[in-house]
Amino acid sequence: MGRDTRRFLAAACRTPREIGAIAPSGRHLAACAAALIRPGHGQTVVELGPGGGVITDALHQRLTGADTLLAIERNETMAAHLMATRPWLDVVEGDAADLPALLAASDHPRADLIVSALPWSVIPAADQHALLTAITSVLNPGGVFATVLTLPVLPLPIIRQLRQRLSGYFAAVTYRTVWRNVPPARLYVCTASTSPDMP
Repeated sequence: MGRDTRRFLAAACRTPREIGAIAPSGRHLAACAAALIRPGHGQTVVELGPGGGVITDALHQRLTGADTLLAIERNETMAAHLMATRPWLDVVEGDAADLPALLAASDHPRADLIVSALPWSVIPAADQHALLTAITSVLNPGGVFATVLTLPVLPLPIIRQLRQRLSGYFAAVTYRTVWRNVPPARLYVCTASTSPDMP
């Protein structure tokens, strides 16, 4: 077991509702998320809830020098771990609901791609609304929001509501199932409207 996984599991035991997962994302899921990056386009990529950094590393490997990667991590232990193990990463400790202010303070007020492994199953509906509003407010027209939902949580009422809600916030929503993740997961890919006046 690697140090990233050990640190993730320790944080999950201490603050289970904040981490909201039984295991870190796997490399196959991370590769699917990283494939959404268009290398060389000078994109700003934001990761919400990077945890142990599996997806972070895949994103980093896909990026070029023209791109920017920001990691927003609420958990103090995981933020410190990322800072210590990934000196190349711009880690911002804070709540994703404050995304507009956090990005503005980092001199990158807009994002082209936002990747999330946030624990939606333990986030109340009102807070989900606040998060999606914050996310859509910083996405560039035509930008992409990709979020991970594991298969075991899909039947939960709050997750069924979230999946319906995504269609109201984004112009298009698709997903890919990653069976080789533990547990199996879906990566929902949500594309913002190309009109800056649309939500």
